[in-house]
Amino acid sequence: MTRKKHKVIIAERADKMLLSHTEFLARVSTTAARKLIADFKIIKNNLSMNPLQYPYADEVDVPGSPPNKYRKCVFSGRYKALFLVEGNYVYIDAIIDCRQENRDIYASQ
Repeated sequence: MTRKKHKVIIAERADKMLLSHTEFLARVSTTAARKLIADFKIIKNNLSMNPLQYPYADEVDVPGSPPNKYRKCVFSGRYKALFLVEGNYVYIDAIIDCRQENRDIYASQ
């Protein structure tokens, strides 16, 4: 059995974003909404095993953020999780629909 190396913590904001995306999808397709949740669980597990496999986010992903601060992983075709790795912790900070503008997400930082 493989042991998880990192504890994944989901920010309240990211949790709300995931819920919002799931609710939106469920209005059109409950199957798609279930797939989004299942894919997120896979990503969460992958992050606990090896978060450094994912590339750093760039200025387009996180406007105004210092370079090499956030990492990103795309899942379920069009959703992107933005996260930080600090020691043995992975902090999922945002879950973004890649089809939407995200300029204001980190404007206050």
